[in-house]
Amino acid sequence: MPNLRAALDDDLEADFEAALGDMAVDDLLAAEVGAKADAPLEPGTRLVGTVLAVGPDTAFIDLGARRQGAMRLAGLLEAGEDLPAVGESVEVSVGSRNEEDGLYDVAPANRAVAVEDWTQLQAGMIVEAHVKAANKGGLECEVGGLRGFMPASLVSTWRIENLEEMVGQTLESLVTELVPEARRLVLSRRAVIEKQAADAKAKLLETLEPGDELDGIVRSVRDFGAFVDIGNGVEGLVHVSELSWERVANAADVLQAGQKVRVIVKKIDRQTGKIGLSARDLVESPWKRAAEKYHVGATVRGAVSRIAQFGAFVRLEPGVEGLVHISELATRHIRSVADVVKEGEPVECRVLAVDPDEQRMSLSIKALAPTPVAKEAVEPEEPAAEEPAQPPVVKKRSGPLKGGLGGESQGAKFGLKW
Repeated sequence: MPNLRAALDDDLEADFEAALGDMAVDDLLAAEVGAKADAPLEPGTRLVGTVLAVGPDTAFIDLGARRQGAMRLAGLLEAGEDLPAVGESVEVSVGSRNEEDGLYDVAPANRAVAVEDWTQLQAGMIVEAHVKAANKGGLECEVGGLRGFMPASLVSTWRIENLEEMVGQTLESLVTELVPEARRLVLSRRAVIEKQAADAKAKLLETLEPGDELDGIVRSVRDFGAFVDIGNGVEGLVHVSELSWERVANAADVLQAGQKVRVIVKKIDRQTGKIGLSARDLVESPWKRAAEKYHVGATVRGAVSRIAQFGAFVRLEPGVEGLVHISELATRHIRSVADVVKEGEPVECRVLAVDPDEQRMSLSIKALAPTPVAKEAVEPEEPAAEEPAQPPVVKKRSGPLKGGLGGESQGAKFGLKW
């Protein structure tokens, strides 16, 4: 086997020395002299390797079957990503092989690998494309001295109005079509962006746990809630009921697209990728102390927040409402809640029941109404017992009766005698 250390260039030699420390080269490679080399890896191959050593700018990867690779760390450092650790398994894309030192040029999966000629290119590889010019159809690029083309629709996941702005940039791009005989090389940066986002999302979904607090950006707002980007293109939904402890009718009343917001993860469906978020859970629930503030029997004051057929809701403080059932509105029978109270009207109630866990409170207006004075029942007097009727008293006459028999007749007064 050729002397590996003697064949490395100056930069790689320094990294190699720093990474190895006191480790022997023969122990690192674990290769027997004269052993038959395995079949070379094809450019564009993706596999999982093991980190053998990490230097300031380069990590050395065991690719299996006595094959090793060198991975530059500059791209990871620029992207702010974590560097691999010794012993860690990493997925890499394989590029060309240096015949002098036997090391493959490797890059993290979905990152560009270096190529030098058509023989090292394969469809599906990710390469660095240097943009040389722009036209109406797309971008003219150069890949390892080879000319390629990137259609405008494949430049990005979003529309770029002025492609001239891309000239001079180096774009990690996927080889989508390769015809060496025709010198035809078609590239797609959009595919790389989508793939990197999908991988980042999958990684985030694996590590995300309920209770994690994150900073996000509102991407869109609907009546039922807001979709928040929590990183790497991963979006979660903050339902309208999770925006505030206050009742929110429309999410647009609280959030706008582009607004930064801090959220907490409530639930994750790893199969569908759906993430439920909450903004209100970052603030203590006002119901936590509701049982102490609004004990049963207490008299409370609030304002009617909304009316339903079955009763009226009374807002006691931000986030705390109680229900006055229609049967508890008045002492008299009523047909409609609106006949007794109006929205916004201040009312005084008595607390009938409190359930902080279910965030429910029963109130009564009727309980504070003055008790109507009951009229005393007046028993009808019994009629006095009737005494037996007495016969009429007939006065005795002292003189003779007038007319009839007896006494002087009327004719006698005139000298007549009968």
